[in-house]
Amino acid sequence: MKNKCKNCGYPITHPFGICISQGICSGCITHNEKYELDWSNRYDKLNEIIKVAKNSKSKYDCIIPVIGDAEDYFVVSEVLKLKLNPLLVSVNSYFLNDIGWKNLHNLFTHFDLDSIVYNPDIVTYKELIRTSLRKYNHMLLPFLQLHTSFPVHYAEQNNIPLIVWGANQSIEQVGKFSHLDEVEMSKWSRKEHDLFNVDIDTLIGNGAQVNERHLNYYHYPKIQKLGKKVKGIYLSNYMPWDPLSQNCSTIDFGFTPQKNNTTFDIYERSGSSVYYGIHDLMKFERIGYRKINDHLAREIRHKRLSFSEAQVIFNEQKEQKVYIKPFFNWLGVTDSGYRWFVDHRIKRSKHLISNGPISTKFTKETLPHSLRNLLKKAYEPQNEFIIFGKGIDI
Repeated sequence: MKNKCKNCGYPITHPFGICISQGICSGCITHNEKYELDWSNRYDKLNEIIKVAKNSKSKYDCIIPVIGDAEDYFVVSEVLKLKLNPLLVSVNSYFLNDIGWKNLHNLFTHFDLDSIVYNPDIVTYKELIRTSLRKYNHMLLPFLQLHTSFPVHYAEQNNIPLIVWGANQSIEQVGKFSHLDEVEMSKWSRKEHDLFNVDIDTLIGNGAQVNERHLNYYHYPKIQKLGKKVKGIYLSNYMPWDPLSQNCSTIDFGFTPQKNNTTFDIYERSGSSVYYGIHDLMKFERIGYRKINDHLAREIRHKRLSFSEAQVIFNEQKEQKVYIKPFFNWLGVTDSGYRWFVDHRIKRSKHLISNGPISTKFTKETLPHSLRNLLKKAYEPQNEFIIFGKGIDI
């Protein structure tokens, strides 16, 4: 256990960097701030911060970057409570299934807010994914680069003073900072945590054959150009963040949870055709654990699971297989290319690859009541990799 936290089970291999002292990890230590801070005072400070946005002359007070996730619904609802007028900005990942598109469109219409969806050039995007897989065993880097950069470009271009994000994952998962540090989105924090230290220049390096004019929004705006006009804040610094409970509440807004075969969380990344499939497998290849470990650590910290209960769930789920061939079909990889990738790049998790579609077998009835009560009815996707938009430059 010296390489794992004895409280939550997080391993030392966490990609954000985690410290373990006397058996307890930095994430658990920082999480305890949730029970110690004066959150009423923190919320008052949030109100002070947003006064600048309310007093701006922009049509919109802020931008909320969204993908249609349950967290997005919660963030939007909280921003509206703050009396802000937001613009919802989304980058098309081209990974959404029917549930994902339903959730994104419902997010726009339920809250009756203005929105834009940026469709990146799909030829360039796919080439960057191939490069990312080849160099880093990571298929989400191109999307993450756009998702964390395009909203900043748009805010700067349209004089929108504030961008509101939900959770700061480097705090929530590994406790790299205190909530009191009030860490904001910056070029450094984006590269260090959201992109795992791989920006677009590092990604393309030598090998990616892409049209440079399609890469503008993959780059974060230059610091001297951005100046102090756009401020990026995380709501999790100003309220006691509890993802499962918060995400459960979004059912009231029409959010649709999705069944998956590899974890009990039906809310996070609901609507993605890759998150609990090829992405989960690549995560295991890179750092030795799967998404369910993140969810179990989170629920232990929120005191809805004991360590022993989490271990039982982990043992039941750790060998769940995933079907990844549809992703390679979407990417345009030949059958021989797919077989080569499986044989040479998926070594320690090859046994987790299914030869065909898998029906979801996971049932919440096996979970403790503390979790079961927060898991509502979830649905199977009917169509994956639904592509809307062919890509534009703006």
